[in-house]
Amino acid sequence: MQIPAPKTFGNQAPKPRIVQYRNKRYSVRLEPIYWQTLEVLAERNRLRLGRFVAELAEGYEGPNFSSYLRVFCMLEGEQALARETLGPTHHGLLDVVTNCPNPGLILSRYRTVIAYNSAFGEWLGPMDVAVIGAELTSLVQVRTRRSLTEVWQDMISGREAKTDAKLLYVAPGRVNAAQATILALRSQTYQEFYAVMWLSTQAKRPGMPGAAPAPPLRASQD
Repeated sequence: MQIPAPKTFGNQAPKPRIVQYRNKRYSVRLEPIYWQTLEVLAERNRLRLGRFVAELAEGYEGPNFSSYLRVFCMLEGEQALARETLGPTHHGLLDVVTNCPNPGLILSRYRTVIAYNSAFGEWLGPMDVAVIGAELTSLVQVRTRRSLTEVWQDMISGREAKTDAKLLYVAPGRVNAAQATILALRSQTYQEFYAVMWLSTQAKRPGMPGAAPAPPLRASQD
């Protein structure tokens, strides 16, 4: 089925703009909808657009800054949708997860990370890739009692409310293992789905004093 595009899309041709902060000039070409989003986000953070873009540029090392800004805006929109979708039933869920001492993160229906807390970042340790926007199994190996895809679809459909998993993160010089619980969060009003994943507070890095040897772990074949 072909879905007709809104007529307003005809006005969304990319437009170049030059923003400046501290004698640095950034020439960026984006669609108007992204410029509007960046302006709203800058205002929310009480920053001028130039400074807001400059701060994002300082933390970016990739080859295409415009694409990075588009993804950044999309992820901010995903988080805003999560807040609106979950509403009073899960009031302040994003804030609860990000401020919780236990490692935790929030996933979209596509298993992409839309928020995580500092405890989860500490569990992962130094990383060369971004966590926000990454698909879960691209970050860690996940083992569930059945195929992760099957379990995930059951959670989306409402046939399953939660599932237990074993996580394994392998990086040069370290291997981290943990038990995790994934909880489904559905909104009947918006027909949307999110999930929150908590890691066990007993999770320890193999090789650390008092840590049990990590059991063999096979990633879900998805």
